[in-house]
Amino acid sequence: MSKEIKKPLEGVRIIDMTAWLSGPYATEIFAYLGAEVIKIEKHVGGDAVRSNGPYFGPKGITFKKTDPKEISLCILKRSRGKKSVSLNLKAEKGKEILAELIKTADIVAENFLPGTMEKLGFGYEDLKKLKSDIILGSCSGFGQDGPYKHFAAFDPVVEAMSGVMEVTGYPEQPPVRLGVAGGDLIAALYMVIGLQAALRYRDQTGKGQHVDVSMMDSLVSFLMEESLDVYVDNNIPIRTGNRRLRLTPFNSYECKDGYATICSAADSHWAGLCRAMGREELINDPRCQKLDHRQANADFVDNTVEAWTRTLPKHEVVDKVRAAGCAAGSVATIPEVLADPQLAHRGMITDLYHPELGKVIGAKGHDFPFRFSELKGGFDLPGGYLGSHNEEVLSELLGYSKEQVEQLKKDDII
Repeated sequence: MSKEIKKPLEGVRIIDMTAWLSGPYATEIFAYLGAEVIKIEKHVGGDAVRSNGPYFGPKGITFKKTDPKEISLCILKRSRGKKSVSLNLKAEKGKEILAELIKTADIVAENFLPGTMEKLGFGYEDLKKLKSDIILGSCSGFGQDGPYKHFAAFDPVVEAMSGVMEVTGYPEQPPVRLGVAGGDLIAALYMVIGLQAALRYRDQTGKGQHVDVSMMDSLVSFLMEESLDVYVDNNIPIRTGNRRLRLTPFNSYECKDGYATICSAADSHWAGLCRAMGREELINDPRCQKLDHRQANADFVDNTVEAWTRTLPKHEVVDKVRAAGCAAGSVATIPEVLADPQLAHRGMITDLYHPELGKVIGAKGHDFPFRFSELKGGFDLPGGYLGSHNEEVLSELLGYSKEQVEQLKKDDII
């Protein structure tokens, strides 16, 4: 009888050489889906975000690390479900151990500057010699080829160069970055999709491959969903704040106690909104009867809507607009998000756990938006201390004795 599979990616092993956000977020998703993720970190310091506060430890949440038991919340979030192995890759023995681990794996994931893996001796051609069907996933700012490939990048750099920053913000103000690290996170999602496609291809053909994901490419793929090139050619504004002019009224509006977002995408929605506002006479007003009229008179329409929303609390605005058949939602504060009943029902706001101290008090994590009818996801391990799985991984996968592991520590290899 075959073993019962409880998570969709059980049996997949990933050697995770990623750091910061894009790569770790991708491998976090793999861990959630059941893959065994072995995170390779520098033997001194580990992933750079281990030094990024806030931290959780014996004193609770702190912003300055003073205790070795304090672990960055970045690690407690992004390293959930992963095993940490610390390796000195400047030493030949460290490289030898990494090579042995790769021979047992399905995927190697990295987000170094292009060329770094080759310098380490673990480029794709090198990896194929270790394991012919290995899959290499690479995430970088601009991809593995092209005139920008050697440029270093963080999220704001690719937001700027992709055009995403140019379309974000208000027309009378400078461009701004997204409120979340979209360049990292969108690239991470594409990396997960690409690596799963590569696994499927390997199942069909027995062949591995190199999956190359660019943060800039990833953002541009979202940017060009709108016809921005046409807008520019026709002098239509492309940086419009919370507006979407072609669907006016489609904006966030001030209320007595915050803001509400109202999205009217059709003439019928506009008619419902007019009834909710008690302004039925506007339904057939020539300035706003049809969508193209409302777009041409967007200032009048938005000012009219906001004159009404300012008289009411945001939740009352939302209730009235929804009842009239038009989409709406309040602009939630972070405390409101954490207490949201829909997110609670879906289990999206979760507790974080420290490997030694248990549940983190004062901070929350997120679940992932997968809901399976036959399978489940989840994390079997909390984010942990640097190298906390050295002995387990080296002993169980590579057959190292306890004495050999201790010698590796003495030799500054782990």
